[in-house]
This record gives sequence, C-alpha cells and structure tokens, in this order.
Amino acid sequence: MHELAVLYKEKGDYDRAEQLLLEAIKDRLGLGDTHPHALKSLNNLIELYEAWGKPEKAEEWRAKLPKTETVDK
Repeated sequence: MHELAVLYKEKGDYDRAEQLLLEAIKDRLGLGDTHPHALKSLNNLIELYEAWGKPEKAEEWRAKLPKTETVDK
C-alpha cells in the first residue's frame, strides 16, 4: 500500500496518494511510532503535503514525528 501511494505521489495524483498513505500510517503505527516503516510513511505523507502546496498539513504531521535527542560530542 505504501509503495503504491508513493507512485501516486510521483504521478501527481495527490488525492489517491493521501488516502493510501493515511491507511499505511494507521497500519504501520501499530508497529510503534519509531519503527522505520512507520517513520517512512510519515515522512512520505509530509513530502506529499509539501508537494501538494499544503504546508500547514505537512507541519501538522511533522509535529507527530517522534522527537529524537541529539548528543553533542
């Protein structure tokens, strides 16, 4: 489902891509919000909204990304 959504995004069929990515995120978040597959779907949805000209939606989903701590060396 995720891969098909990415293809739709690349073709510019944002409505279909959004629907599939939202379904993929729902399924993949069951793996945990830090799971690589869940993060990949979240990032692709953010990229979709940016390409679609919906920065407010991109920001809404960006805020849902898990916060990572950085360590200065």
